[in-house]
Amino acid sequence: MSDEHSPHAAGFLGSRIVKTPALDSLARSGTAFSAAYCQNPICVPSRASFVTGRMPSNVGVFGNEGGLRSDVTTLADVFNQAGYQTGWFGKTHWGGDPRFKAGPGNADREALRRRGGKDLKIGRLPEEATVAPWPAAAEVDTVTKEEAVKFLQENRNRPFFAGVSFIKPHFPFIVQENYYRIYKDIADVPRVTQKMIDELPAVSKQEREKYGFAKLTEQQIRKARAVYFGMVTYIDDLVGEILKEVDRLGLRENTIILYIADHGELAGEHGLWYKNSFYEASVRVPFVWSFPKAIPQGKMIGAPVMNMDIFPTLCDLCGIPKPAGLEGQSLLPLMSGKEDGSRRYALSENFRGRSASRMICTDRWKYCYFHEDREQLFDMRNDREEVNNLAGAPEHRELVASLRSRALAGWVRRDQAERSRKKK
Repeated sequence: MSDEHSPHAAGFLGSRIVKTPALDSLARSGTAFSAAYCQNPICVPSRASFVTGRMPSNVGVFGNEGGLRSDVTTLADVFNQAGYQTGWFGKTHWGGDPRFKAGPGNADREALRRRGGKDLKIGRLPEEATVAPWPAAAEVDTVTKEEAVKFLQENRNRPFFAGVSFIKPHFPFIVQENYYRIYKDIADVPRVTQKMIDELPAVSKQEREKYGFAKLTEQQIRKARAVYFGMVTYIDDLVGEILKEVDRLGLRENTIILYIADHGELAGEHGLWYKNSFYEASVRVPFVWSFPKAIPQGKMIGAPVMNMDIFPTLCDLCGIPKPAGLEGQSLLPLMSGKEDGSRRYALSENFRGRSASRMICTDRWKYCYFHEDREQLFDMRNDREEVNNLAGAPEHRELVASLRSRALAGWVRRDQAERSRKKK
């Protein structure tokens, strides 16, 4: 698992610039999804959702300041109870529950030691993108990879569940020179038109103003994207090293391998950076499954799916009873070809400041609801850049009403949840 990996920065998903050979190889060995969505395009709610198989608002997680309650069943609970040796390495960031308390771990301390005890404060803004003065061996993610490899070696002869969670390519935008050099002369600048800026939701316009994205020069955008792409390739290298160890230990044929991200990164698309948006680069994620015994090889599926579907799929693949309350659907029928995916849809939500929003994606349409702001409707077959908002078109009035009803069914906004708690 990585943090903030845009689907537009992966070779197996069509990027002609970003080099991800390990992930491309994993996709060839299994099934990849070109329309996989997170359930909230920000870290903690997205992670809380995937680890519980439920919408984040339904487990009381609305933003990064919240966290999981100890009474909510997680993947860890289910696989521990089934006799698996479980381990999570690197970033957790689903907070709240003391079992998953955030804070410096062994990987953080070891990485700091490798840097000579220096932990430089690097700014988060795109114009502050820079080259790291320490080697890749001193990165937290490298230490995370090493700890995960040790876990594989120690548990090769028993059922195990290993979560390997990398911090990059999340900002701040910083990477070693050898990775930056790959892209410094070839990184592109996204096409951003005035119409795109005018059509942004109010919350995105506020974010654009808050961080000064409009002031970025083409040179700054190009450099930040080059650094970001370099971070993606660095993570891909770590994934490749883990896969080599899986092969060396003779575990590939009997190991389910899944690569996901908690959300994407806009990286200048639509004039925006970071996440907190329903535009594709933010809410869609790379999603690859490999398991030779049960998952077809070299298959790409375009039906909309969700990170929330991971929990029930793993239960089915491992023959473990699914706990009550899961909201995702197993992907096995889709991957095996028993289901065509035409009835699938993906949900996402976001709570930014006082703004609440929800998205639904079908096999063609993306509808976005914004509380006290304009709706959006995009034809994802014919408008992949999400430029033409069709929500106000008379011919789509019934479609918008139907999608709005489906998107908002059973949804409890954060302000409503807070009022309910106060009454109790």
